[in-house]
Amino acid sequence: MAEQVTAYKCPACGGPLRFDGKEQKLKCDFCDSMYTVEEVEKLTAEQQAKAEAAREKEDARIESANEQNAEFGGEMETNTYVCTSCGAALDTDPTTAVTNCPYCGNAVEIAGQMSKAVKPDYCIPFRFEKKDAIKALKEYYKGKKLLPKSFTDGNHIDKIQGVYVPFWLFSGLAHAEASFEGSDSTTHRSGDEEITETKIYNCFRKGDVAFSKIPADGSTSMPDDLMDSVEPFDYKDLKPFSPAYMPGFLANRYDVDKDAVAPRVKERAENQSVHELAATVKHGSVSEKSRNVTLSDTVMEYAMFPVWLLSTSWEGKNFMFAMNGQTGKMIGNLPVDKKKATLYFVGYTVLFTIIFAIISTFFS
Repeated sequence: MAEQVTAYKCPACGGPLRFDGKEQKLKCDFCDSMYTVEEVEKLTAEQQAKAEAAREKEDARIESANEQNAEFGGEMETNTYVCTSCGAALDTDPTTAVTNCPYCGNAVEIAGQMSKAVKPDYCIPFRFEKKDAIKALKEYYKGKKLLPKSFTDGNHIDKIQGVYVPFWLFSGLAHAEASFEGSDSTTHRSGDEEITETKIYNCFRKGDVAFSKIPADGSTSMPDDLMDSVEPFDYKDLKPFSPAYMPGFLANRYDVDKDAVAPRVKERAENQSVHELAATVKHGSVSEKSRNVTLSDTVMEYAMFPVWLLSTSWEGKNFMFAMNGQTGKMIGNLPVDKKKATLYFVGYTVLFTIIFAIISTFFS
């Protein structure tokens, strides 16, 4: 489930920072100050270094209290929470309602225990803003002849949110071998007869195909087909993960682990490797007869990719759209006007019937 990532504080005015996709910097909407990711990371590191001494002192106090409490037959119970401002882990006793984060100094209201997540290896920052996603959706409607007019005329966006979606990235080496049937056909006339001659070939291919970072989303709240459709992501923007890219957006923590998505990405690797082998069979028609693919040197990495999610409703139904926050690619399902579809079907049927009748008359 998505969790709001609270912005870092602006060093100039104390306002929240958000990541600006156009500028590729963190921006304060209060004083218009801008900071690079590196600058924010440095400031955060300095704040955490200063707070570490306080943290160590607090740990020593808790340890001392536990030793004293042990004399009375037990240990002090502690719970771990996550600061919504800087993401630091906080240890508190079960009765604490509000505490101060030793890393950023913010007051933290304890609403419930937050689970810890594995830190991503990479992320791709947003490049498109909210206004770009709204414009892209309107463009997506254009040219859809079967789209109901009432949908576009009365359509409004119910919700729009930029989300960093968790993806597992699969890399490895495929050792593939496959057999194919290739065929070439030639046609010639002999008197009044038309003769087609087909030659059949049995072909065998084998080879190694290397794969790098095949993506598969790791969130149950994100439909797999929708996330597959917003691909590809351009890995030239792939950066080592930093929380400094997150402010202003939601971030989904993965709830599908790498073992669960492994069959999906491995199937993609196997199919692509066989496709590469089939491309070397130079015949008019090629069909696969058998395959044997083994994978080795496999690596699974964790990344956060940018996606704009838009939802709208029409006649009691919800329609969800997704836009690649890096490339701007828009995808989603649209309603179909049944009357228009029927008219188009009847019209094309009549047209093809007339054309067929003319051709039949001509050849007769």
